[in-house]
Amino acid sequence: MVFRVLRPDSEFVWQDLEILRRFSRYRGIIDGTQLARFLIAKTIDCDYDSSDSIENLEVLLKEKSLEFNELLRKDIEEIKYRKTSSNSYIHLAETIANKYLESCIFCERQCEVNRIDGQKGFCSITKDTYVSSAFLHMGEEAPLIPSGTIFFQGCNFGCVFCQNYDISQAWKGERDLDDIAQRVNVKKLATIADKLVDKGAININYVGGDPIPNIHTIIGSLNHQTCNITQLWNSNFYLSNKALSLIINLMDFWLPDWKYGNNKCAKKYSGIDNYFDFISRNHKRIHDEGSGEIIIRHLVLPEHIDCCSKPILDYVAKELPNAVVNIMSQFRPQYKAYQFSEINRRPTSQEILEVKNYANSLGILYEPVS
Repeated sequence: MVFRVLRPDSEFVWQDLEILRRFSRYRGIIDGTQLARFLIAKTIDCDYDSSDSIENLEVLLKEKSLEFNELLRKDIEEIKYRKTSSNSYIHLAETIANKYLESCIFCERQCEVNRIDGQKGFCSITKDTYVSSAFLHMGEEAPLIPSGTIFFQGCNFGCVFCQNYDISQAWKGERDLDDIAQRVNVKKLATIADKLVDKGAININYVGGDPIPNIHTIIGSLNHQTCNITQLWNSNFYLSNKALSLIINLMDFWLPDWKYGNNKCAKKYSGIDNYFDFISRNHKRIHDEGSGEIIIRHLVLPEHIDCCSKPILDYVAKELPNAVVNIMSQFRPQYKAYQFSEINRRPTSQEILEVKNYANSLGILYEPVS
């Protein structure tokens, strides 16, 4: 018997009718009245040659995406007995992902290094995937716990205030990953996920660092996972349009960060270009084309209410009406934040209240998860 110690709000939150409406399919997977998306994708047969060009495989993926979404609209009784294909939608997505590795474009840094041959881009990860830890997380948002979190090494950001810098940044150029983390292949990752389900997880939560450098392994693991469990993408969300196309039909739930309301702040504190353009595009896609079941995490930065918090909330209210927002007050100056006087402190209660009041004025749902 699995023994789970839950926060009271993890059960109480489901009494909120708006949460139930917005996260209805996720709740259905928990209750066994819906199928996880990857299980449906496993039944879609894809006739292709792995040596075919990336362009042709991308065309086929778009065609099979239409078939997937047709199946998604059917009742569970019509699809739960479909046979798993030996050459499925997931195999196709994995094949494309591994081809992208030869000139990596998983994220919008577009490093284009050959990770298959051991080259490293900004994330410092080759084709190999490393897991730093995997456990039942009781500190996530109320609807998500107990969450089966899998923490990956490496990150495509360089945030000066990173709170997970030990697994995202600190080891770069200093230590061998084999000394500090577990190297995993697709079958091992699937085993980790299934064991988390056995322990009581209600979702498999891919996090880090960031999962983006490990898309190929995560997709491949879905061929070997056996449980009807929500797949949850927990990321800085700076992935490329092509990479998002690989997972948009496979993830049931999205937990993206949205740190900055403009490109200038993103460049200053995370060293990335065109942040708002790419992040807004990706959020819009998962809202309109993906599951649409989203909790956006916004970490309130001190002195950044007008330039970051409010523009983000404006966009959410206008373009992402079904998204729920976690307004986070947990910022603390870690890693290299001390070098920037304006963020070398925690946000004040007045700053947090101003952001929440602004969210209220826009009609954004945040209280059940913040």
